[in-house]
Amino acid sequence: MYNKYAVEIKFRNRVYGGLPKSKELVKQYVQAKFGSEDTSKVAEDLDLEEELEKSVTGFKCDDRGIYMGSYCLKAAMKQYTSLMKLTVQKRGSKQTVKETLFIKGKVDDELTSEKVYFQPMTVKPHGLEDFAGHVSTMQGMRSILKSSEYIEQGVMQFEIWCLAVRMEKRTELTAQDIEDCLTFGQECGLGSCRSFESGKYDLVKFEELTEEKKS
Repeated sequence: MYNKYAVEIKFRNRVYGGLPKSKELVKQYVQAKFGSEDTSKVAEDLDLEEELEKSVTGFKCDDRGIYMGSYCLKAAMKQYTSLMKLTVQKRGSKQTVKETLFIKGKVDDELTSEKVYFQPMTVKPHGLEDFAGHVSTMQGMRSILKSSEYIEQGVMQFEIWCLAVRMEKRTELTAQDIEDCLTFGQECGLGSCRSFESGKYDLVKFEELTEEKKS
């Protein structure tokens, strides 16, 4: 049913977590990003604080380690295909990426579903860095201090699954298109604070899985 690709990326420097760490900030984040009141999708495993004096963003974490939700990587793939104009050049490719492309985390040949873990596995971020910023309020612009958790030079392994029938036509996405998007993404980066040139990575591995390797 699916064409599957094994992917490994290694971050060149720091990658920052972009999920808010307070309950009130989570509500604002979800409403802005998804137009929803349901915070469960991003709130799970965030270890939220009721109140914080300053804005702090970070990663999800469970008892195995810190991870990114697969939806973050899928959102990045949608951005890459759009910026590369593939969604214009190849009719239907936008819908393919949106509806029939899936990201599956992987650790030691074990698929970890929606959780794409940073490796080596760690339950604590490598550090917390402060950034100065500005927000618009009812009283006008004001300065704030934002702190973001980061992982230093982490590795991610995952599989990309794409519905095979959506890749059979010449006008649809190909394996080369997916690899090109990941290659382009090296300079776009992942995570938060990308305007500071963070989150850039190297594509270490892109391999189309054969039927034998799939099983």
